Amino acid sequence: MKRSSALQALVAARPQLTGVSTAGSALGLKKYELLHAGPPLLNPCEPPPPLKSSIVMTCLYEGWADDPSEAEALVFNGTLRLRPAQSLGCAAPLFTVISSGTPLFEVADEESSQFRSYAPVSTVRGADTRMGARDFSLMARLQIRDTQVTPALQRMLDSFGPLALWPLAIEGLNRGDDLHSRTTGSNDALSHFIRTYSDSQLADDISATPLFFLTLWMAAAQLILRAAEGGDVAGLITRAGGNGEQFGIALAQAPDQWITCKASPPKGPLLPHIATDWPLAGAVGDSAIIDFLGFGGQRLHHAPEPFNAIKSYLPTPVPAECKDYLLAPQPILPDHWPLGINVADLVAKQRSPIVMLALVAADGLTGLAGRGFYQAPLALFEAAAATLKR
Repeated sequence: MKRSSALQALVAARPQLTGVSTAGSALGLKKYELLHAGPPLLNPCEPPPPLKSSIVMTCLYEGWADDPSEAEALVFNGTLRLRPAQSLGCAAPLFTVISSGTPLFEVADEESSQFRSYAPVSTVRGADTRMGARDFSLMARLQIRDTQVTPALQRMLDSFGPLALWPLAIEGLNRGDDLHSRTTGSNDALSHFIRTYSDSQLADDISATPLFFLTLWMAAAQLILRAAEGGDVAGLITRAGGNGEQFGIALAQAPDQWITCKASPPKGPLLPHIATDWPLAGAVGDSAIIDFLGFGGQRLHHAPEPFNAIKSYLPTPVPAECKDYLLAPQPILPDHWPLGINVADLVAKQRSPIVMLALVAADGLTGLAGRGFYQAPLALFEAAAATLKR
Protein backbone atom coordinates (compact mmCIF):
# COMPACT_ATOMS: atom_id res chain seq x y z
CA MET A 1 0.00 0.00 0.00
CA LYS A 2 1.30 3.45 -0.94
CA ARG A 3 2.05 5.53 2.11
CA SER A 4 0.44 8.95 2.43
CA SER A 5 2.82 11.78 1.56
CA ALA A 6 1.07 14.01 4.12
CA LEU A 7 1.66 11.50 6.90
CA GLN A 8 5.24 11.10 5.74
CA ALA A 9 5.65 14.86 6.10
CA LEU A 10 4.07 14.70 9.56
CA VAL A 11 6.54 12.07 10.73
CA ALA A 12 9.54 13.61 8.98
CA ALA A 13 9.17 17.05 10.59
CA ARG A 14 12.07 17.87 12.91
CA PRO A 15 11.27 21.09 14.77
CA GLN A 16 14.11 23.12 16.20
CA LEU A 17 14.30 26.42 18.00
CA THR A 18 16.14 28.77 15.67
CA GLY A 19 15.64 32.21 17.15
CA VAL A 20 13.73 34.66 19.28
CA SER A 21 12.26 37.83 17.84
CA THR A 22 9.38 40.22 18.41
CA ALA A 23 6.02 39.74 16.73
CA GLY A 24 6.57 43.06 14.98
CA SER A 25 9.74 41.74 13.36
CA ALA A 26 8.64 38.14 12.76
CA LEU A 27 4.99 38.63 11.81
CA GLY A 28 4.82 42.28 10.79
CA LEU A 29 2.42 43.29 13.55
CA LYS A 30 1.87 47.03 13.87
CA LYS A 31 0.65 49.26 16.67
CA TYR A 32 -2.89 48.36 17.77
CA GLU A 33 -2.74 44.91 16.12
CA LEU A 34 -3.24 41.95 18.45
CA LEU A 35 -3.38 38.19 17.99
CA HIS A 36 -5.50 35.87 20.14
CA ALA A 37 -6.12 32.14 20.45
CA GLY A 38 -8.73 30.15 18.58
CA PRO A 39 -11.08 31.15 15.77
CA PRO A 40 -12.16 34.73 14.98
CA LEU A 41 -14.13 36.50 17.70
CA LEU A 42 -17.85 36.95 17.24
CA ASN A 43 -17.44 40.66 17.97
CA PRO A 44 -13.87 41.97 18.44
CA CYS A 45 -15.27 45.06 20.17
CA GLU A 46 -16.88 42.88 22.84
CA PRO A 47 -14.42 40.09 23.67
CA PRO A 48 -14.97 37.74 26.63
CA PRO A 49 -14.03 39.47 29.93
CA PRO A 50 -10.78 37.50 30.50
CA LEU A 51 -9.60 38.31 26.98
CA LYS A 52 -10.53 41.95 27.50
CA SER A 53 -8.44 41.97 30.68
CA SER A 54 -5.45 40.55 28.81
CA ILE A 55 -5.93 43.18 26.11
CA VAL A 56 -6.07 45.93 28.74
CA MET A 57 -2.86 44.73 30.39
CA THR A 58 -1.12 44.48 27.03
CA CYS A 59 -2.20 47.98 26.02
CA LEU A 60 -0.83 49.34 29.29
CA TYR A 61 2.44 47.46 28.91
CA GLU A 62 2.89 48.59 25.30
CA GLY A 63 2.19 52.20 26.29
CA TRP A 64 -0.91 52.43 24.10
CA ALA A 65 -3.00 53.59 27.06
CA ASP A 66 -2.33 55.33 30.36
CA ASP A 67 -5.01 53.60 32.42
CA PRO A 68 -7.49 50.68 32.15
CA SER A 69 -10.38 52.91 31.10
CA GLU A 70 -8.40 54.30 28.20
CA ALA A 71 -7.36 50.78 27.22
CA GLU A 72 -10.97 49.57 27.34
CA ALA A 73 -11.96 52.43 25.06
CA LEU A 74 -9.50 51.14 22.46
CA VAL A 75 -11.37 47.82 22.57
CA PHE A 76 -14.90 49.21 22.43
CA ASN A 77 -14.30 51.78 19.69
CA GLY A 78 -12.63 49.33 17.35
CA THR A 79 -9.17 50.94 17.36
CA LEU A 80 -7.61 47.56 18.01
CA ARG A 81 -7.44 44.95 15.26
CA LEU A 82 -7.81 41.45 16.71
CA ARG A 83 -7.02 38.34 14.66
CA PRO A 84 -6.53 34.63 15.30
CA ALA A 85 -2.87 33.93 15.96
CA GLN A 86 -2.85 30.71 13.95
CA SER A 87 -3.69 32.64 10.79
CA LEU A 88 -0.14 34.02 10.96
CA GLY A 89 1.54 30.78 11.99
CA CYS A 90 1.59 31.69 15.67
CA ALA A 91 0.06 29.84 18.63
CA ALA A 92 -1.32 31.74 21.64
CA PRO A 93 -1.80 30.04 25.03
CA LEU A 94 -5.09 30.57 26.90
CA PHE A 95 -6.09 34.26 26.94
CA THR A 96 -2.68 35.56 25.85
CA VAL A 97 -2.74 38.39 23.35
CA ILE A 98 0.30 38.98 21.17
CA SER A 99 1.33 42.52 20.29
CA SER A 100 4.13 43.91 18.14
CA GLY A 101 6.53 43.92 21.08
CA THR A 102 5.80 40.38 22.29
CA PRO A 103 8.91 38.15 22.03
CA LEU A 104 8.28 34.95 20.10
CA PHE A 105 10.02 31.62 19.82
CA GLU A 106 10.80 30.90 16.17
CA VAL A 107 10.68 27.20 15.31
CA ALA A 108 11.75 25.79 11.95
CA ASP A 109 12.23 22.37 10.39
CA GLU A 110 15.87 21.35 10.37
CA GLU A 111 15.52 19.91 6.86
CA SER A 112 13.42 22.63 5.26
CA SER A 113 13.24 26.40 5.38
CA GLN A 114 9.67 26.29 4.05
CA PHE A 115 8.00 26.17 7.45
CA ARG A 116 8.26 28.60 10.36
CA SER A 117 6.02 28.71 13.40
CA TYR A 118 5.89 30.94 16.44
CA ALA A 119 4.64 31.13 20.01
CA PRO A 120 5.24 33.70 22.75
CA VAL A 121 8.12 33.39 25.17
CA SER A 122 6.66 32.85 28.64
CA THR A 123 7.37 34.91 31.69
CA VAL A 124 9.30 33.16 34.45
CA ARG A 125 8.40 32.65 38.11
CA GLY A 126 4.79 33.73 37.65
CA ALA A 127 1.87 34.05 35.27
CA ASP A 128 1.64 36.36 32.27
CA THR A 129 -1.38 37.69 30.41
CA ARG A 130 -2.62 34.18 29.55
CA MET A 131 -4.65 33.98 32.77
CA GLY A 132 -7.03 36.75 31.74
CA ALA A 133 -6.73 38.73 34.98
CA ARG A 134 -5.86 42.31 35.82
CA ASP A 135 -2.77 41.40 37.78
CA PHE A 136 -0.58 44.51 37.74
CA SER A 137 2.33 42.61 39.27
CA LEU A 138 2.84 40.90 35.91
CA MET A 139 4.23 44.14 34.45
CA ALA A 140 7.54 43.51 36.19
CA ARG A 141 7.59 39.89 34.96
CA LEU A 142 6.94 41.03 31.40
CA GLN A 143 9.84 43.44 31.73
CA ILE A 144 12.12 40.64 32.95
CA ARG A 145 10.94 38.44 30.06
CA ASP A 146 11.81 41.13 27.53
CA THR A 147 15.06 42.45 28.98
CA GLN A 148 16.59 39.35 30.56
CA VAL A 149 15.00 36.05 29.49
CA THR A 150 14.67 36.74 25.76
CA PRO A 151 18.21 38.13 25.28
CA ALA A 152 19.66 35.20 27.24
CA LEU A 153 17.82 32.73 24.99
CA GLN A 154 19.11 34.48 21.88
CA ARG A 155 22.69 34.48 23.21
CA MET A 156 22.42 30.73 23.73
CA LEU A 157 21.25 30.21 20.17
CA ASP A 158 23.93 32.54 18.81
CA SER A 159 26.58 30.48 20.60
CA PHE A 160 25.32 26.95 19.99
CA GLY A 161 23.01 27.15 17.01
CA PRO A 162 19.49 25.73 16.65
CA LEU A 163 18.12 23.57 19.47
CA ALA A 164 16.39 20.33 18.40
CA LEU A 165 13.06 19.93 20.21
CA TRP A 166 12.12 16.27 19.71
CA PRO A 167 14.88 15.12 22.14
CA LEU A 168 13.49 17.40 24.85
CA ALA A 169 9.95 16.17 24.18
CA ILE A 170 11.07 12.53 24.30
CA GLU A 171 12.76 13.12 27.66
CA GLY A 172 9.46 14.48 28.93
CA LEU A 173 7.45 11.54 27.59
CA ASN A 174 9.86 9.13 29.27
CA ARG A 175 9.30 10.96 32.55
CA GLY A 176 5.50 10.97 32.46
CA ASP A 177 4.74 14.23 30.66
CA ASP A 178 1.73 14.47 28.39
CA LEU A 179 3.45 17.49 26.77
CA HIS A 180 0.47 19.74 27.48
CA SER A 181 -0.84 19.91 31.04
CA ARG A 182 2.50 18.54 32.27
CA THR A 183 5.86 19.45 30.69
CA THR A 184 8.05 19.07 33.77
CA GLY A 185 10.39 16.47 32.30
CA SER A 186 10.92 18.39 29.07
CA ASN A 187 11.32 21.61 31.00
CA ASP A 188 14.00 20.04 33.20
CA ALA A 189 15.81 18.80 30.10
CA LEU A 190 15.75 22.31 28.63
CA SER A 191 16.94 23.81 31.91
CA HIS A 192 19.74 21.23 32.17
CA PHE A 193 20.94 22.01 28.63
CA ILE A 194 20.99 25.75 29.35
CA ARG A 195 22.74 25.25 32.68
CA THR A 196 25.40 23.07 31.07
CA TYR A 197 26.12 25.17 28.01
CA SER A 198 24.88 28.67 28.63
CA ASP A 199 23.34 30.75 31.41
CA SER A 200 22.84 29.49 34.98
CA GLN A 201 20.42 32.30 35.90
CA LEU A 202 18.23 31.54 32.89
CA ALA A 203 18.38 27.84 33.79
CA ASP A 204 17.27 28.63 37.35
CA ASP A 205 14.37 30.75 36.10
CA ILE A 206 13.18 28.09 33.66
CA SER A 207 13.54 25.35 36.26
CA ALA A 208 11.30 27.39 38.57
CA THR A 209 8.67 27.66 35.80
CA PRO A 210 7.61 24.04 35.03
CA LEU A 211 5.41 25.01 32.06
CA PHE A 212 7.98 27.27 30.38
CA PHE A 213 8.52 24.56 27.76
CA LEU A 214 4.81 24.55 26.88
CA THR A 215 4.69 27.50 24.50
CA LEU A 216 7.89 26.33 22.81
CA TRP A 217 6.26 22.95 22.26
CA MET A 218 3.11 24.65 20.97
CA ALA A 219 5.20 26.21 18.20
CA ALA A 220 6.74 22.80 17.48
CA ALA A 221 3.36 21.05 17.34
CA GLN A 222 2.07 23.71 14.99
CA LEU A 223 5.08 23.26 12.70
CA ILE A 224 4.61 19.48 12.57
CA LEU A 225 0.90 19.71 11.75
CA ARG A 226 1.37 22.40 9.13
CA ALA A 227 3.86 20.20 7.31
CA ALA A 228 0.86 18.07 6.25
CA GLU A 229 -1.45 20.91 5.17
CA GLY A 230 -2.56 20.77 1.57
CA GLY A 231 -1.49 17.12 1.35
CA ASP A 232 -3.33 13.93 0.57
CA VAL A 233 -5.08 13.52 3.97
CA ALA A 234 -7.74 16.18 3.54
CA GLY A 235 -9.42 15.47 6.88
CA LEU A 236 -6.31 15.76 9.04
CA ILE A 237 -6.99 18.26 11.83
CA THR A 238 -4.12 20.76 11.62
CA ARG A 239 -5.43 23.72 13.59
CA ALA A 240 -7.49 23.85 16.77
CA GLY A 241 -8.22 26.17 19.63
CA GLY A 242 -10.72 28.18 21.59
CA ASN A 243 -11.16 31.89 22.25
CA GLY A 244 -13.39 31.60 25.32
CA GLU A 245 -16.64 31.89 23.34
CA GLN A 246 -16.07 29.45 20.47
CA PHE A 247 -13.91 26.37 19.94
CA GLY A 248 -12.84 25.49 16.45
CA ILE A 249 -10.82 23.19 14.26
CA ALA A 250 -9.51 23.42 10.71
CA LEU A 251 -8.58 20.67 8.27
CA ALA A 252 -5.55 20.14 6.06
CA GLN A 253 -7.61 20.63 2.89
CA ALA A 254 -8.66 24.18 3.92
CA PRO A 255 -6.58 25.23 6.95
CA ASP A 256 -7.86 28.81 7.00
CA GLN A 257 -11.50 27.68 7.22
CA TRP A 258 -12.54 27.36 10.87
CA ILE A 259 -15.40 25.04 11.81
CA THR A 260 -16.68 26.10 15.21
CA CYS A 261 -19.01 25.35 18.09
CA LYS A 262 -19.88 27.14 21.30
CA ALA A 263 -17.03 26.74 23.79
CA SER A 264 -18.30 25.22 27.02
CA PRO A 265 -15.98 25.45 30.06
CA PRO A 266 -13.44 22.68 30.63
CA LYS A 267 -14.07 20.24 33.48
CA GLY A 268 -11.69 19.46 36.30
CA PRO A 269 -10.66 20.15 39.90
CA LEU A 270 -10.82 23.75 41.09
CA LEU A 271 -8.16 25.53 43.10
CA PRO A 272 -8.93 25.61 46.84
CA HIS A 273 -9.96 29.29 46.86
CA ILE A 274 -12.43 28.89 43.97
CA ALA A 275 -16.06 28.20 44.93
CA THR A 276 -17.74 25.26 43.22
CA ASP A 277 -20.33 27.53 41.62
CA TRP A 278 -17.76 30.04 40.32
CA PRO A 279 -18.51 30.86 36.64
CA LEU A 280 -15.79 29.58 34.30
CA ALA A 281 -14.77 30.81 30.88
CA GLY A 282 -15.32 28.67 27.82
CA ALA A 283 -12.51 26.56 26.39
CA VAL A 284 -9.60 28.75 25.35
CA GLY A 285 -6.11 28.43 23.93
CA ASP A 286 -4.22 27.30 20.85
CA SER A 287 -2.46 24.67 22.95
CA ALA A 288 -5.22 22.32 21.75
CA ILE A 289 -3.01 21.68 18.71
CA ILE A 290 -0.80 19.59 21.00
CA ASP A 291 -3.70 17.24 21.72
CA PHE A 292 -4.73 17.01 18.06
CA LEU A 293 -1.14 16.18 17.16
CA GLY A 294 -1.47 13.18 19.48
CA PHE A 295 -0.25 14.28 22.91
CA GLY A 296 -1.99 15.94 25.85
CA GLY A 297 -5.30 14.15 26.38
CA GLN A 298 -4.27 11.38 24.00
CA ARG A 299 -1.34 10.52 26.31
CA LEU A 300 -3.27 10.43 29.58
CA HIS A 301 -2.77 6.72 30.14
CA HIS A 302 0.99 7.28 29.98
CA ALA A 303 1.03 10.41 32.18
CA PRO A 304 0.08 9.37 35.74
CA GLU A 305 0.14 12.82 37.35
CA PRO A 306 -2.30 14.63 35.05
CA PHE A 307 -4.42 11.49 34.68
CA ASN A 308 -4.86 11.10 38.43
CA ALA A 309 -5.62 14.82 38.78
CA ILE A 310 -8.64 14.69 36.48
CA LYS A 311 -9.70 11.03 36.40
CA SER A 312 -12.75 11.54 38.63
CA TYR A 313 -14.04 14.12 36.14
CA LEU A 314 -13.55 12.00 33.03
CA PRO A 315 -16.49 10.32 31.30
CA THR A 316 -17.48 6.90 32.59
CA PRO A 317 -16.11 4.55 31.48
CA VAL A 318 -12.79 6.37 31.26
CA PRO A 319 -11.83 6.63 27.56
CA ALA A 320 -9.48 3.91 26.40
CA GLU A 321 -6.08 4.57 24.89
CA CYS A 322 -6.60 6.45 21.65
CA LYS A 323 -4.14 4.77 19.30
CA ASP A 324 -7.10 3.47 17.29
CA TYR A 325 -7.66 6.95 15.83
CA LEU A 326 -4.11 8.30 15.72
CA LEU A 327 -2.63 7.92 12.25
CA ALA A 328 1.13 7.86 11.75
CA PRO A 329 3.56 5.95 14.03
CA GLN A 330 6.58 8.11 14.84
CA PRO A 331 9.58 5.75 15.11
CA ILE A 332 11.64 8.12 17.25
CA LEU A 333 9.04 8.18 20.04
CA PRO A 334 8.54 5.69 22.88
CA ASP A 335 6.41 2.79 21.61
CA HIS A 336 6.43 4.48 18.18
CA TRP A 337 3.64 6.72 19.44
CA PRO A 338 1.47 7.82 16.47
CA LEU A 339 0.69 11.36 15.36
CA GLY A 340 -2.30 13.03 13.72
CA ILE A 341 -6.09 12.74 13.81
CA ASN A 342 -8.39 12.45 10.79
CA VAL A 343 -11.80 13.98 11.43
CA ALA A 344 -13.47 11.21 9.41
CA ASP A 345 -12.11 8.61 11.85
CA LEU A 346 -13.55 10.49 14.81
CA VAL A 347 -16.97 10.53 13.18
CA ALA A 348 -16.77 6.84 12.27
CA LYS A 349 -15.76 5.86 15.81
CA GLN A 350 -18.01 8.44 17.51
CA ARG A 351 -15.07 9.74 19.54
CA SER A 352 -14.23 13.23 20.74
CA PRO A 353 -10.58 13.67 21.71
CA ILE A 354 -9.73 14.87 25.18
CA VAL A 355 -8.03 18.26 25.18
CA MET A 356 -6.14 19.26 28.31
CA LEU A 357 -6.97 22.87 29.20
CA ALA A 358 -6.74 25.11 32.24
CA LEU A 359 -9.87 26.37 33.96
CA VAL A 360 -10.07 30.17 33.92
CA ALA A 361 -12.59 32.32 35.78
CA ALA A 362 -15.10 34.03 33.51
CA ASP A 363 -15.03 37.38 35.33
CA GLY A 364 -11.76 38.67 33.85
CA LEU A 365 -10.47 39.38 37.35
CA THR A 366 -9.79 36.11 39.16
CA GLY A 367 -7.61 34.35 36.59
CA LEU A 368 -6.59 30.71 36.94
CA ALA A 369 -9.29 28.57 38.57
CA GLY A 370 -7.99 25.01 38.12
CA ARG A 371 -6.83 22.41 35.64
CA GLY A 372 -8.91 20.09 33.52
CA PHE A 373 -9.97 18.97 30.08
CA TYR A 374 -12.37 19.83 27.28
CA GLN A 375 -14.23 17.62 24.82
CA ALA A 376 -15.88 19.25 21.84
CA PRO A 377 -19.31 17.90 20.85
CA LEU A 378 -19.30 15.26 18.14
CA ALA A 379 -21.38 17.64 16.04
CA LEU A 380 -18.26 19.76 15.53
CA PHE A 381 -16.40 16.88 13.92
CA GLU A 382 -19.44 15.85 11.92
CA ALA A 383 -19.73 19.39 10.56
CA ALA A 384 -16.02 19.36 9.67
CA ALA A 385 -16.28 15.95 7.98
CA ALA A 386 -19.18 17.26 5.92
CA THR A 387 -16.82 19.82 4.34
CA LEU A 388 -14.49 17.17 2.94
CA LYS A 389 -14.25 17.17 -0.80
CA ARG A 390 -15.83 14.08 -2.29
